[in-house]
Amino acid sequence: MFELAKLLLVFLLILLLIKKKVSLGPSILLGGFFLSLLFRLPILQMFKHAGIALVEWPTIHLLIIVLLILIFGEFLKHLRSLEDLSRGLENLFKSTKLLLMFLPATVGLLPMPAGAMMSAPMVEEVGVRKNLSAEVKMVVNYWFRHILEFVWPLYLGLVLTASLLSISLREVILAQLPLSVAMILGGLFFCVRRIKVDKNVGPPRGSYLENLGLAFKGILPVLLVVGLNLTLRVDIALALCLSMVILGLIRKVEMQRWGKMIRTAITLEIVILILAVMIFKKLITVSGAIETVPNSLADLGVSPIFAVVTVPFAVGLLTGMTSAFVGISYPVLFSFLSPDGVDYGYMMLAYGAGFAGVMLSPVHLCLAVTRSYFEASFSGIYRMLLPAGLVIIVSGLILVLLGYPWGKIG
Repeated sequence: MFELAKLLLVFLLILLLIKKKVSLGPSILLGGFFLSLLFRLPILQMFKHAGIALVEWPTIHLLIIVLLILIFGEFLKHLRSLEDLSRGLENLFKSTKLLLMFLPATVGLLPMPAGAMMSAPMVEEVGVRKNLSAEVKMVVNYWFRHILEFVWPLYLGLVLTASLLSISLREVILAQLPLSVAMILGGLFFCVRRIKVDKNVGPPRGSYLENLGLAFKGILPVLLVVGLNLTLRVDIALALCLSMVILGLIRKVEMQRWGKMIRTAITLEIVILILAVMIFKKLITVSGAIETVPNSLADLGVSPIFAVVTVPFAVGLLTGMTSAFVGISYPVLFSFLSPDGVDYGYMMLAYGAGFAGVMLSPVHLCLAVTRSYFEASFSGIYRMLLPAGLVIIVSGLILVLLGYPWGKIG
Protein backbone atom coordinates (compact mmCIF):
# COMPACT_ATOMS: atom_id res chain seq x y z
CA MET A 1 0.00 0.00 0.00
CA PHE A 2 2.87 2.37 0.87
CA GLU A 3 4.53 1.66 -2.49
CA LEU A 4 1.30 2.43 -4.32
CA ALA A 5 1.10 5.73 -2.44
CA LYS A 6 4.53 6.62 -3.83
CA LEU A 7 3.26 6.11 -7.37
CA LEU A 8 0.22 8.22 -6.57
CA LEU A 9 2.55 11.01 -5.43
CA VAL A 10 4.37 10.80 -8.77
CA PHE A 11 1.07 11.09 -10.65
CA LEU A 12 0.02 14.04 -8.53
CA LEU A 13 3.33 15.80 -9.15
CA ILE A 14 3.03 15.37 -12.91
CA LEU A 15 -0.57 16.57 -12.94
CA LEU A 16 0.28 19.51 -10.67
CA LEU A 17 3.09 20.57 -12.99
CA ILE A 18 0.75 20.35 -16.00
CA LYS A 19 -1.83 22.43 -14.14
CA LYS A 20 0.89 25.01 -13.42
CA LYS A 21 1.40 25.29 -17.21
CA VAL A 22 4.63 23.28 -17.27
CA SER A 23 4.86 21.47 -20.62
CA LEU A 24 3.98 17.77 -20.67
CA GLY A 25 7.51 16.61 -21.55
CA PRO A 26 9.33 18.31 -18.65
CA SER A 27 6.47 17.32 -16.31
CA ILE A 28 6.87 13.63 -17.17
CA LEU A 29 10.67 13.90 -16.95
CA LEU A 30 10.55 15.48 -13.49
CA GLY A 31 8.02 12.85 -12.47
CA GLY A 32 10.44 10.13 -13.54
CA PHE A 33 13.30 11.62 -11.52
CA PHE A 34 11.02 12.03 -8.49
CA LEU A 35 9.93 8.41 -8.85
CA SER A 36 13.54 7.25 -8.93
CA LEU A 37 14.25 9.08 -5.67
CA LEU A 38 11.13 7.69 -3.99
CA PHE A 39 12.12 4.14 -4.94
CA ARG A 40 15.72 4.71 -3.84
CA LEU A 41 17.41 4.37 -7.20
CA PRO A 42 20.93 5.82 -6.77
CA ILE A 43 21.33 9.17 -8.52
CA LEU A 44 24.21 7.96 -10.68
CA GLN A 45 22.13 4.96 -11.77
CA MET A 46 19.20 7.26 -12.49
CA PHE A 47 21.21 9.42 -14.88
CA LYS A 48 22.92 6.38 -16.38
CA HIS A 49 19.62 4.72 -17.31
CA ALA A 50 18.17 8.03 -18.50
CA GLY A 51 21.14 8.35 -20.84
CA ILE A 52 20.70 4.76 -22.05
CA ALA A 53 17.03 5.46 -22.79
CA LEU A 54 18.00 8.41 -24.97
CA VAL A 55 20.23 6.38 -27.30
CA GLU A 56 18.28 3.11 -27.50
CA TRP A 57 16.84 2.26 -30.91
CA PRO A 58 13.16 2.23 -29.77
CA THR A 59 13.56 5.84 -28.63
CA ILE A 60 15.32 6.95 -31.80
CA HIS A 61 12.82 5.09 -34.00
CA LEU A 62 9.86 6.62 -32.17
CA LEU A 63 11.34 10.12 -32.47
CA ILE A 64 11.92 9.68 -36.21
CA ILE A 65 8.32 8.52 -36.75
CA VAL A 66 6.78 11.38 -34.78
CA LEU A 67 8.84 14.04 -36.54
CA LEU A 68 8.02 12.57 -39.94
CA ILE A 69 4.29 12.59 -39.09
CA LEU A 70 4.53 16.28 -38.22
CA ILE A 71 6.35 17.07 -41.48
CA PHE A 72 3.77 15.02 -43.37
CA GLY A 73 1.03 17.18 -41.87
CA GLU A 74 2.69 20.32 -43.21
CA PHE A 75 3.15 18.56 -46.54
CA LEU A 76 -0.60 17.88 -46.79
CA LYS A 77 -1.34 21.53 -45.99
CA HIS A 78 0.99 22.58 -48.81
CA LEU A 79 -0.75 20.22 -51.25
CA ARG A 80 -4.15 21.49 -50.01
CA SER A 81 -5.22 17.87 -49.76
CA LEU A 82 -7.80 18.31 -47.01
CA GLU A 83 -9.34 21.27 -48.81
CA ASP A 84 -9.79 19.16 -51.94
CA LEU A 85 -11.15 16.25 -49.91
CA SER A 86 -13.75 18.26 -48.01
CA ARG A 87 -14.90 20.13 -51.12
CA GLY A 88 -15.32 16.91 -53.06
CA LEU A 89 -17.24 15.21 -50.25
CA GLU A 90 -19.60 18.13 -49.78
CA ASN A 91 -20.55 17.98 -53.44
CA LEU A 92 -20.96 14.19 -53.37
CA PHE A 93 -23.13 13.68 -50.28
CA LYS A 94 -26.89 14.06 -50.36
CA SER A 95 -27.45 13.35 -46.65
CA THR A 96 -26.94 16.06 -44.04
CA LYS A 97 -26.17 13.49 -41.36
CA LEU A 98 -23.57 11.68 -43.44
CA LEU A 99 -21.96 14.92 -44.53
CA LEU A 100 -21.73 16.28 -40.97
CA MET A 101 -20.10 13.01 -39.85
CA PHE A 102 -17.69 12.69 -42.76
CA LEU A 103 -16.40 16.27 -42.87
CA PRO A 104 -14.75 16.12 -39.41
CA ALA A 105 -13.80 12.47 -39.89
CA THR A 106 -11.80 13.31 -43.01
CA VAL A 107 -10.02 16.09 -41.12
CA GLY A 108 -9.20 13.41 -38.55
CA LEU A 109 -6.98 11.77 -41.15
CA LEU A 110 -4.43 14.46 -40.34
CA PRO A 111 -3.32 14.59 -36.69
CA MET A 112 -2.83 18.13 -35.44
CA PRO A 113 -3.42 20.13 -32.25
CA ALA A 114 -6.96 21.55 -32.11
CA GLY A 115 -7.65 19.77 -35.42
CA ALA A 116 -11.41 19.99 -34.88
CA MET A 117 -11.13 23.69 -35.67
CA MET A 118 -10.26 22.86 -39.28
CA SER A 119 -13.62 21.19 -39.88
CA ALA A 120 -15.61 23.55 -37.62
CA PRO A 121 -16.29 26.18 -40.34
CA MET A 122 -17.48 23.46 -42.74
CA VAL A 123 -19.83 21.96 -40.13
CA GLU A 124 -21.03 25.44 -39.15
CA GLU A 125 -21.95 26.29 -42.74
CA VAL A 126 -24.05 23.15 -43.17
CA GLY A 127 -25.49 23.38 -39.64
CA VAL A 128 -26.68 26.96 -40.10
CA ARG A 129 -28.53 26.03 -43.28
CA LYS A 130 -30.29 23.22 -41.38
CA ASN A 131 -31.01 25.26 -38.22
CA LEU A 132 -29.04 22.93 -35.92
CA SER A 133 -28.32 23.96 -32.34
CA ALA A 134 -24.83 25.13 -31.39
CA GLU A 135 -24.44 22.10 -29.09
CA VAL A 136 -25.30 19.55 -31.79
CA LYS A 137 -22.97 21.19 -34.31
CA MET A 138 -20.17 21.34 -31.76
CA VAL A 139 -20.46 17.72 -30.57
CA VAL A 140 -20.88 16.22 -34.06
CA ASN A 141 -17.78 18.07 -35.23
CA TYR A 142 -15.79 17.26 -32.08
CA TRP A 143 -16.78 13.62 -31.75
CA PHE A 144 -16.40 12.48 -35.34
CA ARG A 145 -13.12 14.36 -35.73
CA HIS A 146 -11.67 11.75 -33.31
CA ILE A 147 -13.22 8.44 -34.40
CA LEU A 148 -10.02 7.31 -36.15
CA GLU A 149 -7.71 7.84 -33.18
CA PHE A 150 -7.93 4.17 -32.18
CA VAL A 151 -6.76 2.85 -35.56
CA TRP A 152 -5.11 5.54 -37.69
CA PRO A 153 -1.34 4.86 -37.78
CA LEU A 154 -0.41 8.55 -37.92
CA TYR A 155 -1.65 9.25 -34.39
CA LEU A 156 0.97 9.63 -31.68
CA GLY A 157 -1.03 7.59 -29.16
CA LEU A 158 -0.85 4.49 -31.35
CA VAL A 159 2.83 5.00 -32.08
CA LEU A 160 3.55 5.41 -28.35
CA THR A 161 1.52 2.31 -27.51
CA ALA A 162 3.40 0.21 -30.06
CA SER A 163 6.76 1.48 -28.81
CA LEU A 164 6.03 1.10 -25.09
CA LEU A 165 4.65 -2.44 -25.50
CA SER A 166 7.22 -3.42 -28.17
CA ILE A 167 4.64 -4.53 -30.74
CA SER A 168 3.82 -3.45 -34.28
CA LEU A 169 1.40 -0.69 -35.23
CA ARG A 170 -0.59 -3.29 -37.11
CA GLU A 171 -1.18 -5.27 -33.92
CA VAL A 172 -2.34 -2.14 -32.08
CA ILE A 173 -4.72 -1.22 -34.90
CA LEU A 174 -6.26 -4.68 -35.19
CA ALA A 175 -6.76 -4.94 -31.43
CA GLN A 176 -8.37 -1.51 -31.12
CA LEU A 177 -10.63 -1.62 -34.19
CA PRO A 178 -13.76 -2.43 -32.09
CA LEU A 179 -13.25 0.83 -30.19
CA SER A 180 -13.66 2.93 -33.33
CA VAL A 181 -16.88 1.03 -34.07
CA ALA A 182 -18.08 1.69 -30.49
CA MET A 183 -17.22 5.38 -30.80
CA ILE A 184 -19.17 5.69 -34.06
CA LEU A 185 -22.18 3.97 -32.49
CA GLY A 186 -22.01 6.23 -29.43
CA GLY A 187 -21.90 9.31 -31.65
CA LEU A 188 -24.77 8.07 -33.81
CA PHE A 189 -27.08 7.25 -30.93
CA PHE A 190 -26.41 10.15 -28.59
CA CYS A 191 -25.70 12.96 -31.04
CA VAL A 192 -26.48 12.36 -34.71
CA ARG A 193 -30.03 11.22 -33.92
CA ARG A 194 -30.65 14.78 -32.67
CA ILE A 195 -30.22 16.00 -36.25
CA LYS A 196 -33.82 16.09 -37.44
CA VAL A 197 -33.17 16.98 -41.06
CA ASP A 198 -31.90 14.57 -43.69
CA LYS A 199 -32.52 16.26 -47.00
CA ASN A 200 -30.18 17.25 -49.77
CA VAL A 201 -27.45 19.51 -48.44
CA GLY A 202 -27.52 21.67 -51.52
CA PRO A 203 -27.46 21.62 -55.30
CA PRO A 204 -24.57 19.55 -56.70
CA ARG A 205 -21.63 21.46 -58.08
CA GLY A 206 -19.74 19.68 -60.81
CA SER A 207 -20.30 16.14 -62.05
CA TYR A 208 -20.18 13.06 -59.87
CA LEU A 209 -16.90 11.96 -61.42
CA GLU A 210 -15.33 15.40 -60.97
CA ASN A 211 -16.16 15.48 -57.27
CA LEU A 212 -15.08 11.87 -56.78
CA GLY A 213 -11.77 12.71 -58.43
CA LEU A 214 -11.35 15.77 -56.20
CA ALA A 215 -11.99 13.73 -53.05
CA PHE A 216 -9.61 10.99 -54.22
CA LYS A 217 -6.92 13.55 -55.02
CA GLY A 218 -7.25 14.93 -51.49
CA ILE A 219 -7.00 11.57 -49.74
CA LEU A 220 -4.35 10.00 -52.00
CA PRO A 221 -1.28 11.03 -49.94
CA VAL A 222 -2.75 9.49 -46.79
CA LEU A 223 -3.87 6.34 -48.59
CA LEU A 224 -0.37 5.91 -49.97
CA VAL A 225 1.17 5.98 -46.47
CA VAL A 226 -1.42 3.67 -44.96
CA GLY A 227 -1.29 1.30 -47.91
CA LEU A 228 2.48 0.94 -47.68
CA ASN A 229 2.34 0.42 -43.91
CA LEU A 230 -0.67 -1.86 -43.47
CA THR A 231 -0.75 -3.73 -46.78
CA LEU A 232 2.93 -4.09 -47.67
CA ARG A 233 4.04 -3.83 -43.99
CA VAL A 234 6.58 -1.14 -44.80
CA ASP A 235 7.81 0.54 -41.61
CA ILE A 236 5.71 3.65 -40.97
CA ALA A 237 8.78 5.91 -41.01
CA LEU A 238 9.86 4.59 -44.41
CA ALA A 239 6.27 4.74 -45.69
CA LEU A 240 6.05 8.43 -44.76
CA CYS A 241 9.38 9.19 -46.44
CA LEU A 242 8.52 7.31 -49.63
CA SER A 243 5.10 8.95 -49.89
CA MET A 244 6.48 12.46 -49.47
CA VAL A 245 9.34 11.87 -51.90
CA ILE A 246 7.08 10.36 -54.59
CA LEU A 247 4.37 13.00 -54.31
CA GLY A 248 6.92 15.78 -53.86
CA LEU A 249 8.56 14.84 -57.15
CA ILE A 250 5.22 14.57 -58.93
CA ARG A 251 4.01 17.92 -57.58
CA LYS A 252 7.48 19.50 -58.02
CA VAL A 253 7.85 20.73 -54.44
CA GLU A 254 10.92 22.98 -54.25
CA MET A 255 13.72 22.41 -51.73
CA GLN A 256 13.08 25.82 -50.20
CA ARG A 257 9.48 24.78 -49.49
CA TRP A 258 10.67 21.52 -47.89
CA GLY A 259 12.93 23.50 -45.58
CA LYS A 260 10.07 25.76 -44.52
CA MET A 261 7.77 22.79 -43.87
CA ILE A 262 10.38 21.05 -41.74
CA ARG A 263 11.09 24.19 -39.70
CA THR A 264 7.38 24.73 -39.13
CA ALA A 265 6.64 21.10 -38.21
CA ILE A 266 9.47 20.26 -35.81
CA THR A 267 9.38 21.84 -32.38
CA LEU A 268 11.63 21.34 -29.38
CA GLU A 269 8.55 20.67 -27.24
CA ILE A 270 7.54 17.52 -29.12
CA VAL A 271 11.14 16.22 -29.12
CA ILE A 272 11.34 16.67 -25.35
CA LEU A 273 7.97 14.94 -24.89
CA ILE A 274 9.03 11.80 -26.76
CA LEU A 275 12.38 11.61 -24.97
CA ALA A 276 10.70 12.20 -21.59
CA VAL A 277 8.19 9.39 -22.11
CA MET A 278 10.92 6.90 -22.98
CA ILE A 279 13.07 7.98 -20.02
CA PHE A 280 10.04 7.64 -17.72
CA LYS A 281 9.43 4.13 -19.04
CA LYS A 282 13.05 3.17 -18.40
CA LEU A 283 13.17 4.63 -14.87
CA ILE A 284 9.88 3.11 -13.75
CA THR A 285 11.18 -0.27 -14.93
CA VAL A 286 14.71 -0.24 -13.50
CA SER A 287 13.61 1.27 -10.18
CA GLY A 288 11.34 -1.68 -9.50
CA ALA A 289 8.36 0.65 -9.14
CA ILE A 290 6.43 -1.12 -11.87
CA GLU A 291 6.44 -4.38 -9.91
CA THR A 292 4.66 -2.78 -6.96
CA VAL A 293 1.43 -2.08 -8.85
CA PRO A 294 0.04 -5.63 -9.20
CA ASN A 295 1.23 -6.61 -5.71
CA SER A 296 -0.29 -3.55 -4.05
CA LEU A 297 -3.58 -3.87 -5.93
CA ALA A 298 -3.72 -7.58 -5.04
CA ASP A 299 -3.22 -6.71 -1.36
CA LEU A 300 -6.13 -4.26 -1.63
CA GLY A 301 -8.27 -6.81 -3.42
CA VAL A 302 -8.56 -4.54 -6.48
CA SER A 303 -9.33 -6.23 -9.80
CA PRO A 304 -6.76 -5.73 -12.58
CA ILE A 305 -9.63 -4.64 -14.84
CA PHE A 306 -10.44 -1.85 -12.37
CA ALA A 307 -6.85 -0.59 -12.54
CA VAL A 308 -6.68 -0.89 -16.33
CA VAL A 309 -9.81 1.27 -16.63
CA THR A 310 -9.39 3.84 -13.85
CA VAL A 311 -5.71 4.78 -14.21
CA PRO A 312 -5.76 5.74 -17.93
CA PHE A 313 -9.24 7.30 -17.59
CA ALA A 314 -8.13 9.51 -14.69
CA VAL A 315 -4.97 10.68 -16.48
CA GLY A 316 -6.88 11.28 -19.73
CA LEU A 317 -9.59 13.25 -17.93
CA LEU A 318 -7.13 15.41 -16.01
CA THR A 319 -4.76 16.14 -18.90
CA GLY A 320 -6.99 15.98 -22.00
CA MET A 321 -4.07 14.44 -23.93
CA THR A 322 -3.75 10.99 -25.48
CA SER A 323 0.04 11.08 -25.28
CA ALA A 324 -0.26 11.81 -21.55
CA PHE A 325 -2.47 8.87 -20.60
CA VAL A 326 -0.39 6.49 -22.71
CA GLY A 327 3.00 7.85 -21.64
CA ILE A 328 2.13 8.14 -17.94
CA SER A 329 -0.18 5.21 -17.23
CA TYR A 330 1.09 2.44 -19.53
CA PRO A 331 4.49 2.09 -17.85
CA VAL A 332 2.70 1.85 -14.48
CA LEU A 333 0.27 -0.78 -15.83
CA PHE A 334 2.92 -2.69 -17.72
CA SER A 335 2.58 -5.79 -15.53
CA PHE A 336 -1.08 -6.02 -16.56
CA LEU A 337 -0.73 -4.99 -20.18
CA SER A 338 2.23 -7.25 -20.89
CA PRO A 339 2.59 -9.90 -18.16
CA ASP A 340 3.92 -12.59 -20.51
CA GLY A 341 3.45 -11.18 -23.95
CA VAL A 342 0.98 -8.38 -24.63
CA ASP A 343 -2.57 -8.83 -23.35
CA TYR A 344 -4.39 -7.28 -26.31
CA GLY A 345 -7.72 -7.20 -24.51
CA TYR A 346 -6.35 -5.18 -21.60
CA MET A 347 -4.41 -2.98 -24.00
CA MET A 348 -7.61 -2.25 -25.95
CA LEU A 349 -9.54 -1.57 -22.73
CA ALA A 350 -6.85 0.74 -21.31
CA TYR A 351 -6.75 2.77 -24.52
CA GLY A 352 -10.53 2.98 -24.68
CA ALA A 353 -10.85 4.13 -21.07
CA GLY A 354 -8.01 6.63 -21.41
CA PHE A 355 -9.37 8.08 -24.62
CA ALA A 356 -12.87 8.35 -23.17
CA GLY A 357 -11.29 10.45 -20.41
CA VAL A 358 -9.56 12.62 -23.02
CA MET A 359 -12.83 13.18 -24.91
CA LEU A 360 -14.63 14.19 -21.70
CA SER A 361 -11.83 16.43 -20.45
CA PRO A 362 -12.64 20.16 -20.31
CA VAL A 363 -8.93 20.86 -20.88
CA HIS A 364 -8.91 18.93 -24.17
CA LEU A 365 -7.81 21.58 -26.65
CA CYS A 366 -10.28 20.53 -29.36
CA LEU A 367 -13.19 20.70 -26.91
CA ALA A 368 -12.14 24.04 -25.50
CA VAL A 369 -11.64 25.85 -28.80
CA THR A 370 -14.64 24.41 -30.65
CA ARG A 371 -17.01 24.99 -27.72
CA SER A 372 -15.97 28.62 -27.89
CA TYR A 373 -16.25 28.71 -31.69
CA PHE A 374 -19.80 27.35 -31.74
CA GLU A 375 -20.73 29.22 -28.53
CA ALA A 376 -22.15 25.99 -27.10
CA SER A 377 -23.09 25.48 -23.46
CA PHE A 378 -21.15 22.98 -21.32
CA SER A 379 -24.38 21.47 -19.97
CA GLY A 380 -25.70 20.91 -23.49
CA ILE A 381 -22.60 19.27 -24.86
CA TYR A 382 -21.99 17.04 -21.83
CA ARG A 383 -25.53 15.64 -22.07
CA MET A 384 -24.31 14.08 -25.31
CA LEU A 385 -20.63 13.50 -24.51
CA LEU A 386 -21.05 11.65 -21.19
CA PRO A 387 -23.23 8.78 -22.45
CA ALA A 388 -21.27 8.57 -25.71
CA GLY A 389 -18.00 8.29 -23.76
CA LEU A 390 -19.53 5.62 -21.54
CA VAL A 391 -20.31 3.55 -24.64
CA ILE A 392 -16.58 3.29 -25.39
CA ILE A 393 -15.67 2.06 -21.89
CA VAL A 394 -18.60 -0.34 -21.55
CA SER A 395 -17.93 -1.79 -25.01
CA GLY A 396 -14.30 -2.44 -24.06
CA LEU A 397 -15.32 -4.03 -20.75
CA ILE A 398 -17.85 -6.33 -22.39
CA LEU A 399 -15.33 -7.47 -25.00
CA VAL A 400 -12.69 -8.23 -22.35
CA LEU A 401 -15.18 -10.13 -20.18
CA LEU A 402 -16.18 -12.16 -23.23
CA GLY A 403 -12.53 -13.12 -23.77
CA TYR A 404 -11.45 -10.66 -26.46
CA PRO A 405 -9.41 -11.13 -28.55
CA TRP A 406 -10.81 -14.49 -29.55
CA GLY A 407 -8.05 -15.09 -32.06
CA LYS A 408 -4.41 -14.09 -32.13
CA ILE A 409 -3.78 -10.48 -33.09
CA GLY A 410 -0.93 -9.90 -35.48
